Amino acid sequence: MIYTVDAQGALTAMRPSAPRSEDFMQALVGRHPGIIADEDGALLLIRREQPIADREDGSGRWSLDHLFVTRGGVPVLVELKRATDTRLRREVVGQMLDYAANGTAYWQAGRIAESFAATVLARGGDVDEALSTFLGDADPEEFWSQVDANFSAGRIKMVFVADTIPPELARIVEFLNEQMKADVRAVELSWFEGDGVTALTPRIIGETQRAQAEKAGRRASLPPIGREEWIEEHLGQYGAQTVDAALAYARLVEDLGGKAEVTSAQASVVSVFDLPAGKLYPITLSRYGKGAVQLCLGYLISRPAFALEEARRDLYDRLVAIVGPLSTETMNGFPGFPVTRLNDAVVERDFRAFLEDILLMAKAG
Repeated sequence: MIYTVDAQGALTAMRPSAPRSEDFMQALVGRHPGIIADEDGALLLIRREQPIADREDGSGRWSLDHLFVTRGGVPVLVELKRATDTRLRREVVGQMLDYAANGTAYWQAGRIAESFAATVLARGGDVDEALSTFLGDADPEEFWSQVDANFSAGRIKMVFVADTIPPELARIVEFLNEQMKADVRAVELSWFEGDGVTALTPRIIGETQRAQAEKAGRRASLPPIGREEWIEEHLGQYGAQTVDAALAYARLVEDLGGKAEVTSAQASVVSVFDLPAGKLYPITLSRYGKGAVQLCLGYLISRPAFALEEARRDLYDRLVAIVGPLSTETMNGFPGFPVTRLNDAVVERDFRAFLEDILLMAKAG
């Protein structure tokens, strides 16, 4: 039993209850993720029912209840069950491990940013405004790069949510949290009802002191790495043609007056151009998919010249005409193509002209 006291001093007894449905619980967590947050603080909803593929070209074999990210760029995978669901004992653990193992193996860079944009637009919101509200003054490109790097490296949180966490699940969660690189949590949301008011008391399970101490050491900042060293380390395994193309990408950016810099998350080599209206990050070289050059529509959308979808669609279609099919058709994402396409002299020439036009449009807009 818990009690609430209103502004007039009236006391209400809140009696133990249960959620009306699993869908109600999911919707509540989606709207108010703070009720399952831990020491990392605020969570940004990426998508409810996030598809998870089980192969590189798969569209989605499974569906994750919720995908969030923290302000530090850590993806948070959430599975939610009612205490009455018998799958809460063991099956849900296998589900989550399937999602984590396949998601980190087959996830494409930029997909999380695309899912976030789709979620915001479906609600009639503004993508840039929603992200800015969450991030503050942090750089969006760096943020999404960190998210992708963390997901690919398995630096994620796996969270089980239920109105009652059975002892068997609690023990499994604590064991996994101590053994895995990923953080594993369970959140018990106890429900209470009284006079038409619902109260929730979250309890986090899995944060043993030993696990926290060990994982704190793993979160130390990455050692500095040079651009050529990054290319060799992440793309060298795919052969000399891939390395040559990556170096051509860097030269192309620098020839146009920009810089090709390894991001702090070390997930990509981003192009940086200093323009009168501020820095512009039009393209990036990702280590995913054996090396891919991505058009940063998800970033360009914040610039007046590219705010309209028609303008971004024009860029997309022009790029397809130069390099062939792209990795995604989302106009708010990061469509990419194999970096080895830049080894073709005609493609490299036309792509250079394409990037020059983007810079001119950004300056004029």
